[in-house]
Amino acid sequence: MMLPSNVKNTPNPDASLSDTEADMTDSLKTDIDGNVINNITNSNNIVDTSISPDITLPNSYDDEQLNQTSYMHNLPKLSHHLVDEAQRNLMRAVAYLNDAEKQDVLKACAYGDKAHIKDKRKSGEPYITHPIAVAEILAGFRLDRDTIIAAILHDTVEDTEVTSEEISQLFGDTVASLVDGVTKLKSSNHNKRQNKAATFHKIMSATLDDPRVLIIKLADRLHNMSTLDSVRREKQKSTASETLEFYVPFARLMGMNDIADYMEILCYRNLDPVMYTKMSDKLLQHGLGRKYQKETIQQYLNYVLDRHHISGHVRTLENTVIMYRQFFRNRGEIDDLLRHYAFEIVTNTIEDCDLLAAYLIKKYRISENFVEDNIRHPLPGGNQSLTLIYKRDNDTIKVTLLTRKMEAVSRLGVISAEQASDLSRSVIKASLRNMKELIDYNTEGEGKEGDPDYDEMVETIDELISYLNTRKILCYSPKGRAYELPRGATALDFAYAVGPKVGNIAVGAKINGEKAKLGSNLKSGATVEIEVDPNAKPKAEWLGIVVTSKAQRSLKRWFSSLPIEEQQQHGKQALDRALQTYGRSLDDLTEADWQDLLLWQNVEKIEDLYERMSAGALLPQLVVSRLFSDDVTKTHQQASKKGFDRPNQLLSNANGVEVHFAGCCRPIFGDPIIGHLTMHGLVLHRHRCYSIVSKYVDKPYELVQLDWYSEEEIEKSIEHPSERPHFTAYLKINLALTDEQVSHVLYTLRQLSIGIEKLDVRSDSTIIHVIVRSRSHVLEGIEALRPHVGFGSIRRLYRL
Repeated sequence: MMLPSNVKNTPNPDASLSDTEADMTDSLKTDIDGNVINNITNSNNIVDTSISPDITLPNSYDDEQLNQTSYMHNLPKLSHHLVDEAQRNLMRAVAYLNDAEKQDVLKACAYGDKAHIKDKRKSGEPYITHPIAVAEILAGFRLDRDTIIAAILHDTVEDTEVTSEEISQLFGDTVASLVDGVTKLKSSNHNKRQNKAATFHKIMSATLDDPRVLIIKLADRLHNMSTLDSVRREKQKSTASETLEFYVPFARLMGMNDIADYMEILCYRNLDPVMYTKMSDKLLQHGLGRKYQKETIQQYLNYVLDRHHISGHVRTLENTVIMYRQFFRNRGEIDDLLRHYAFEIVTNTIEDCDLLAAYLIKKYRISENFVEDNIRHPLPGGNQSLTLIYKRDNDTIKVTLLTRKMEAVSRLGVISAEQASDLSRSVIKASLRNMKELIDYNTEGEGKEGDPDYDEMVETIDELISYLNTRKILCYSPKGRAYELPRGATALDFAYAVGPKVGNIAVGAKINGEKAKLGSNLKSGATVEIEVDPNAKPKAEWLGIVVTSKAQRSLKRWFSSLPIEEQQQHGKQALDRALQTYGRSLDDLTEADWQDLLLWQNVEKIEDLYERMSAGALLPQLVVSRLFSDDVTKTHQQASKKGFDRPNQLLSNANGVEVHFAGCCRPIFGDPIIGHLTMHGLVLHRHRCYSIVSKYVDKPYELVQLDWYSEEEIEKSIEHPSERPHFTAYLKINLALTDEQVSHVLYTLRQLSIGIEKLDVRSDSTIIHVIVRSRSHVLEGIEALRPHVGFGSIRRLYRL
């Protein structure tokens, strides 16, 4: 990855800090693969006014005029008074650029105005006001000349007759490259989903080459999100959903939290205006009280700073994005959320942060669960801070402690990576490595002519979106290198994250210095050391315990490279080991057992079964489960009777295996799940079910990673609506419903085809037993009910 050195940020306020802190400002010298790179130097491209006859630029502006105080009132007139106003606002924002750069910005405005002269926004405004506004947003971050000009011209190649060659000739290759990076891909030969996937793919690829592509796209999306009032309601919701699903988590992964915060709030406004207005009105109603509380808490924190003789400042954070998120995701009652306050204490050194944290932890008796040390263990995106959450009276107070250097990096993440600490840069590179691997893997599927494979792109983007929205953990090698993994990853996943050559010869692990099995579950912040043996080889059953795509692909690639005879031998050994786990062996299998397995897999020979196991098409653990299915206990049979009794028909990798839902956590279609192999068969649990937590440590090989079919695939296999799977779920409303509210609830749920099995009104709450199709069906019901119960807290119970 190449980090541009000509990206301008605010001056470094830490110039005189200690040597230790100064070391943290070293610029990023290596790319994500560890190769030495050079920072991009300022191109200083000279604008050539001899452009195509279709679009012409005004004459050069006098430097002296630009230097005069009154030049803002003498800016060149463009096509419309609204365009003039947009240009004036932009030139105020780019005051930090030098005179030559300001001239280039003015020329870009004139060029873009001419290019978009026939284009209008849905609101009727001249279209060029949008890209100029995008450039103004980026100027607020004090970004460089190339980024500002690229923002002004970012839609010209996509929507006008302008070509990349013309932009390159006029404003330089860097500007042309940035514009190309954010230009959508459209093809009449492909459907909307394929075109969208190709565009996401292109943005990702360009971002890995130059992170400024992403921030231009984010600013573009931010401005579009703030001006969606003129488009139809369906378009508002689809744009907000896409932004919340892709752009917001992508921005956070790149550490661009400020712009992600604003986008996220706008998503909620456009997804559900009623809920958004409810929350906004409450914030306004309690505005004065909250202001007084903030000032009181801020004064106290300043007193703590003075008492400890620490140089720094306390900043009140607008934590509205967290409040909206909790409210929309139904993780808190509105009146309780209004009593949440957030503050940031910025100091000179990490030692100051530790001192303040120790004082507050002792004073407020803050438990370990409410202390998050992301200084030593940065968040994905490289953000470093030390966060405390404590209660004072009835208020919930969140205090974030960080140094000035960490504060600068937290604003723009990867864009300002040259200011970050070595540890933070290591985390940024870990995120980039994962995304680069997704892109690189996809390019392997390109056609012979080099044409992109659109179906592969759709699959890759689906995988990317899943990755972006999955909770992640960061683990470290003994030398301190960071590796980003999904929650639920194992030591074996870590081994393959280090590299396939390490994973393939792994024989054991040490987690935080203690011996552990390769299937052991990892926690964020763990230091993992992989033990290897050059003579060791992968095992086919490993495909059932790894969760990362990289590990799965590496294993399948290794086995497929072997001669058929060796593949079959590995499959045979894997099945024998799986049988030994339950006190059996291959010798115990009867002719009837083998015939059942052959019929199940629709193959003719036992060797074909072994081959499928080594290829990852059949997990040996599931073979064992099928052989033992007749021994399923009545307990598990009873657990499945109240819901869908054919879970194997919903699982993409357990077809033909007797799978039963656990009664302890009541998983339903769409929940994150895992299979537990018992002596009585395969039992399906929610991924973090309390009853199997110990298995992650003690017997990880009893746990099998399982996946649902997609809802589209399920619908295709259903011939009649009565065949749709259904599940019992439990909803708890923190309110004793009145008879009128009960009627509204029943009517609302029935409108959504949600059945009601039982409704239990208690003294301070109401429990509803509902019949639903899936996890998303439950969430749909919760969202619809909230207006009818005063937006009180509603949540799903996993056990009564």
